Amino acid sequence: MAGGALKYRHLSRKSSHRQALLRNLVTSLFTHESITTTWHKAKEAQRLAEKLITLGKKNTDASRRKAESIFFLQRDVTEDRSLLKGRFIQEPVRLLPHLFTTLRQRYLERPGGYTRVLRIEPMNKHYDQAPSAILELVDGPKDMRFLMTAKTLVRERTTDEGIRELTAKNVGKVTRYRPDGFEDLEKEVKRMEAEVGNVRLRKTAIASVDEGKREGHGERQPWFGGGRKKMG
Repeated sequence: MAGGALKYRHLSRKSSHRQALLRNLVTSLFTHESITTTWHKAKEAQRLAEKLITLGKKNTDASRRKAESIFFLQRDVTEDRSLLKGRFIQEPVRLLPHLFTTLRQRYLERPGGYTRVLRIEPMNKHYDQAPSAILELVDGPKDMRFLMTAKTLVRERTTDEGIRELTAKNVGKVTRYRPDGFEDLEKEVKRMEAEVGNVRLRKTAIASVDEGKREGHGERQPWFGGGRKKMG
């Protein structure tokens, strides 16, 4: 329709191909909690993922049938690559309990915003440089903002200025609807602090070994030193 607002992105595909693409992306999202794709595909898949979680929160027979029709059947990759035939995995059978139990309990108190799209650098820099993004389920084990907030806390707790106001706001955002949010955040901060300490210990050990090698072998003289004989 000329002059009308764009209701959705066509993604340069016909309707059936577009729906199959989005169903496949959403199935991968609920399987792995986080996927990386182009920004336009992520924004369209986000709409379908939000609808699926809303169906899971309703928890009715009709919503279960609707969710089962959306999840995509994925082909199993066998170990023998010479085989031409694969087996279809019943992804709806495996993901429906995850949607109607785990994710339903996770987002039961959250009014909306179950997914997040984060812009990243183009995945294929040498081809088309299409804008890329990460599509993830919030409050999950792969929540990028949650991990970034924990990393910021580790860094700012070692400074004299302390925790900034913006960081405090982000802490409230990532823990507001997350079950045991503050406890999980402190566990992640302690884990990152332990990793930082281990890295510092390794760097100190490597530096001491290098120092010992230099003291044992002495300073190496440059090849252009005064020991060379003059010609003629």
